[in-house]
Amino acid sequence: MPQAMTSLKNRTFLLGVGAHKAGTTWLYYYLESHPQVYMSPVKEMHFFGNRFEPENAWPYTRFRRRLRESKQRSEGGGKPLTALRARLAMGGDMKAYRRFFRRRVREEPVFGEITPAYAMLDVKELEFARSRFDNVRVIFLMRNPVDRLWSHMRFSEDFDTIDDLEDRLHGITQKTDYAGRIDYVRTIQNLQQVFTPDQLHFEFYEHLFSDAAVQRLCDFLQIDYQPANFKRKLNVSTKVPLSPLLRPDVVADLREQYEFVINRFGASVPQNWRDDLALLD
Repeated sequence: MPQAMTSLKNRTFLLGVGAHKAGTTWLYYYLESHPQVYMSPVKEMHFFGNRFEPENAWPYTRFRRRLRESKQRSEGGGKPLTALRARLAMGGDMKAYRRFFRRRVREEPVFGEITPAYAMLDVKELEFARSRFDNVRVIFLMRNPVDRLWSHMRFSEDFDTIDDLEDRLHGITQKTDYAGRIDYVRTIQNLQQVFTPDQLHFEFYEHLFSDAAVQRLCDFLQIDYQPANFKRKLNVSTKVPLSPLLRPDVVADLREQYEFVINRFGASVPQNWRDDLALLD
């Protein structure tokens, strides 16, 4: 029997655009638990920005690998795997992307997904996303640039010793896998070019795990406040601090990011961002 579909009219489409290693996984699970929000069971759908990729390319290779791994673990179908199969089947079809939510949303006034790689979307793709829904709200989380980069490296790189990882800091900000994800300037400027201020919510990782930040989030989405579990740790990198001797050099590489965000957001920027810039004085 065909699955009943819900109209998305007069609902809010939530697009989480990152940043990577800035609390998006925690945010996803908070929103998923909220009764007024429907979040895609496929965290990181990687739809926008990949609409024209062939089926033998990433991210489809990643999705198929996840399906194979799930079968090897003898996991049942369940909602996540059913949704993952639907994501694979939709490819870059926008109508299928909308149907994905129409088949799953029920009474929730807010629905959507979070994919940190969306921080790298260009203006044209952001405009495309905005044009396909009646009401779009965008969330972008930021984290101290050096801390975010170091966490990203610890999570993504294979390394034997901390010295080995620190050696890779040289030129890391120019490497493709990292450059786009640390460019807050480009992301914010693109978002502001496409969306109105009331459609954008910026928050800092350093402030995220607080009742005040959750209240701001709920107000932005026009949903009821629901207490959050701040003890839940998700997608955590190995806790290894960056050498204070190396930190000023990395701050210098990312100086534009610090200065732009501080100029844009003023007093709301966490103190540790300012402390980093002071290392360059």
